[in-house]
Amino acid sequence: MTITEEPGRLAIVEADRLMASLHYFTLTDTQWVLEQIFVRPGQPVGLAVELLKRFTKAATAAQVTVKLLDPYAKSYFVAHPEPDLLAAHQLPVSGTTAVQPIALNIDHTEEE
Repeated sequence: MTITEEPGRLAIVEADRLMASLHYFTLTDTQWVLEQIFVRPGQPVGLAVELLKRFTKAATAAQVTVKLLDPYAKSYFVAHPEPDLLAAHQLPVSGTTAVQPIALNIDHTEEE
């Protein structure tokens, strides 16, 4: 397995097949938003941890703070605090003030 990095995305690929990915975007010069972590069904959750560790190193090197949208990332950072990395005011992932998904109503099937 190989971890690939490009702006806004980290991915774990095996034999040209995406196994897991982490998506983030730049909010300001000093702040990133970790938007989503994806792990292919049937793969170990440990892949998400590998991506989070790599993301933490990249964000620390860039000297930014991070807002978390992904619920798994929030639970990871509760168990592995990074007070200098996380922005003071996090966006909620549950409840009435949480960021809500957009229903696109697109007929989509994943082909392997």
